[in-house]
Amino acid sequence: MKIKNWAGNYEYSTLNVHYPSTIEQIQSLVKQHKKIRVIGTRHSFNSIADSPDTLISLEQYPSPITIHPEQNMVLFGANVTYAQLSRVLHAQGLALHNLASLPHISVVGACATATHGSGDQNQNLAATVSGLEIVTANGELVEVSRQQNPEIFEGAVVHLGGLGVVVSLILDVCPAFEIAQVVYEHLPIA
Repeated sequence: MKIKNWAGNYEYSTLNVHYPSTIEQIQSLVKQHKKIRVIGTRHSFNSIADSPDTLISLEQYPSPITIHPEQNMVLFGANVTYAQLSRVLHAQGLALHNLASLPHISVVGACATATHGSGDQNQNLAATVSGLEIVTANGELVEVSRQQNPEIFEGAVVHLGGLGVVVSLILDVCPAFEIAQVVYEHLPIA
């Protein structure tokens, strides 16, 4: 059965979809297949994440969330959504400085594509990434951080899926704050 994007209006072109649950499985898949695309929460309206060859979905990849309050950082796995991460952070009195407008999208996918956040005074969502782990095309697990690899860091964060499979991210966090969102629905087309 072919899979579709979140809106149901785009059908991916392959039946070759893998659901790895370990880093070792991801490493094996990238070594075995010449062309791979990773799909997250499939919040795309076009073929940018599609492949006629092989897709990897990280839906079954374990994604524990580990907060390091003394460093104002949070580490988490690749399939965590903004809703999941925000709930865990809020319970600890912390927050992300900027959020995606949709709670169900994956944090890793939003950062990899430099998705905009909320408000015209904020940087894109990748701006708070301070580190990541990525499985490269040869299956190697590589850690990249703002401190240790400044010369390649920004290109590794906003990689558009071109460097490999991101398996974890580290984001900067801040103290929790109150905010309200106003959503206008069913407005007349005038």
